Parts: sequence; C-alpha cells; structure tokens
Amino acid sequence: MTLLDQRPVRTQARRTARLLLVDGEAIVRFGLRQLFAADPDLVVVGEAAGPRDALALADRCPPDLVVLDLDLGRDGAGLDLARRLLERHRGIRVLVLTGSRDRDLMMQAMRLGVHGFLRKSADTAEVVAAVRSLLRGEGVFDAGPVVVDVLRPDEPRGPVLTERETQVLKLLAVGMSNREIGERLLISEATVKFHVRNLRDKLEVRRRTEIVHTATRQGIV
Repeated sequence: MTLLDQRPVRTQARRTARLLLVDGEAIVRFGLRQLFAADPDLVVVGEAAGPRDALALADRCPPDLVVLDLDLGRDGAGLDLARRLLERHRGIRVLVLTGSRDRDLMMQAMRLGVHGFLRKSADTAEVVAAVRSLLRGEGVFDAGPVVVDVLRPDEPRGPVLTERETQVLKLLAVGMSNREIGERLLISEATVKFHVRNLRDKLEVRRRTEIVHTATRQGIV
C-alpha cells in the first residue's frame, strides 16, 4: 500500500482529479502512474495491490476515480472491492482496467455500477481518454454488445451511446475529420479517435466509413 500524494486537498481540488490505482502487478501500477504523471489535471494519490490496502487508502485520502483490475487474487475479490468502494464513497467513479475477457465477469461488474470497463490492450491515449470521460460523468465500456445486455436488459438489442459518442457521431455524419471534430468539441484528436473506436465496436463495424451508414440504418442518427 502506498500513499503517493499527501499534499493538502485544498491546494488541488479545483485543478486536479485524484486517482487511486489498484492492480496486483507492480509494473502495471508503475506504468499507470507514469502515464498520469504527464497530465497536469490528474494526480495519483495512492496505489494498492489488494482490497484491504485499497479500502484503507480510499478512506484516508478519498479519490475521485479508482482504476481497478478485477483480478486481485482470490475469486471475487475485485468485484467485492468495487462494490465496497461504491457503497462507502458517494460520487466515486470506478474504471475497470483488466486483461480478462470473461463475459460474466464484465456483466457482474456493470451490474454493480462501475462506470467504465476497458481492456488492458487499450493504448495509453485511450486509457487517459477513458479516465477523462468518466470524470466528466460519462461511461466508457470497451465491451461491445455486452453493455446492452446489462444496461438495457428489457429493451431491443442495440448500441448504448454516451453523450460524447453521440456528439462525435453527429459530426461524423456531416463529414468532419477527427481533427475538425476535436476542434469543434474542444478535445484532442486522440480522444476523438478513442470515441470513434468505441462507435465501431458498439455498432459492430470494422471501418470508420461504415459508422454513419449503420447508425442511420438503426435510426440512431
């Protein structure tokens, strides 16, 4: 268990978001810490390898967002930690960052109320973009149609888009490039690419050019 930032909260509250990293592998935590250190709007306040230390850190220095791997040793430990964090800290956001491809595990995590689910195969720009999306109050699920099963179980099968994904989709529909979309929405081109990839996954298409056609056919845009 490591408490990484003990500066008074009042000096950072307005300009930085506080992150807690929970992963059983030290090298993964190190990589994430280095990644977020380059962003002046994010600060890693602690890191933990297991549930007990993670809860202790969250109680001592409440984070805005927890980046969590569900594989924390014993079966169900990661899920139980996510549940306890969400119960004990109102307003906390949880991004699951995992190498698992277990569909049932993803569904259980979403039912608990985690705000994002991203595979560890995502590139660094996507991870940062996901964190920023969650901090804006959006959800990020890199899980394709699994999201539909969980979030809209009683509705016809179809993609669930975030507000930002819908904005990007509408600008794609009028022929804007990634750079132009970024300028219009005041986000980076890397962030636009992240949302375009999510749109491809959710609409189950391979190419960017198919996004608008498929969305139009499904009545989304």
